[in-house]
Amino acid sequence: MSEKPKLDKEKYDEIAGKVDKHVEKGKNVAGRMANDFGKTMDDILVNLKSFQKDFDSKISEYKETVPSKIDLDLIDSPDTFYVKVNLPGVEKDEIDVEIVDKDLTITAFFGDKSEEACEGDCQFLIKGRTYGPAKRTISLPNKVKMDDSKAEFSNGVLFLELPKVEVKKLKMDIK
Repeated sequence: MSEKPKLDKEKYDEIAGKVDKHVEKGKNVAGRMANDFGKTMDDILVNLKSFQKDFDSKISEYKETVPSKIDLDLIDSPDTFYVKVNLPGVEKDEIDVEIVDKDLTITAFFGDKSEEACEGDCQFLIKGRTYGPAKRTISLPNKVKMDDSKAEFSNGVLFLELPKVEVKKLKMDIK
C-alpha cells in the first residue's frame, strides 16, 4: 500500500498564507467594484428622479392648459332639471348640446387656434389658459321633453332648462 504524502507544518502555513492573501485581494477588488457599482446606481437613480421631476412638471403644465372636463351644476326641481355650465372664453357656435335617452352630453372648444401659435423666435414662459376640446356626459335621473327644452348662453355661462317627462304610475289591483 502506498503511503499518503504528509504535508509538513511549514509548507501548510506557507500555502495558507498565500490563499489568505489571494482571498483578501479578491475581497478588496470585490469591495471596490461593489462601491463603484453602488455609486453608479446612485447616479442613475438621481438622474431618473431628476428626469421624473421634469417629466411630471411638463405633464402638470399640459394638464393645466388642456380642459379635462366641463364644470356644471345639475339642479333637480319637481318637474324640471336645470343645468348651469361654466364655459369661459367659449363662443356660442363652439358649443354642442345633445340628449340621447337620459344622457346629456355637452361639448365645447376652449380658446382660439391663433392664440396657440407663438410667432417667430419666442417661447411660452407661462401657459395657463385652457385650450382645446372638452366634453362632459351625465346621466339624468329621468327622461326629458326634448321639444320643450331650452338653452341660453350668456357671459360664458350655458343655462339649460330640461322639463321632465311625466312618469305615470299604475296601481294594479291584485285578484
